[in-house]
Amino acid sequence: MKEIKAYIRPDMADRVISSLELAGIKGMTIIDVSTIGGWVDPERSQMSIDYCEKYCSSVKIELVCSDEELEKFVTVILENAHTGRKGDGKIFVSDITDAISIRTKQHGAEAL
Repeated sequence: MKEIKAYIRPDMADRVISSLELAGIKGMTIIDVSTIGGWVDPERSQMSIDYCEKYCSSVKIELVCSDEELEKFVTVILENAHTGRKGDGKIFVSDITDAISIRTKQHGAEAL
């Protein structure tokens, strides 16, 4: 199993989420976040007194999928979040050693 974490532009979130659902994702977590540093879109950045640097709003999408579905979901995110401008975001992929459903107590892919 793999975990995908994608940081994307807020204005691309609806498009990416809808496309992931059409591609068959069973569930995902959507979180509003602030990004700092090289990821920042210079056109949408703001100064932060808290961080003393520029930041911008982003949307973080987290999902877990089978190894076989990884490329499909990464491609969906890439195709629907890309504008070609600085600040389009990043995708990170991690290995997941297990998943457990609290309700059914199933492990692995069955828990998804």
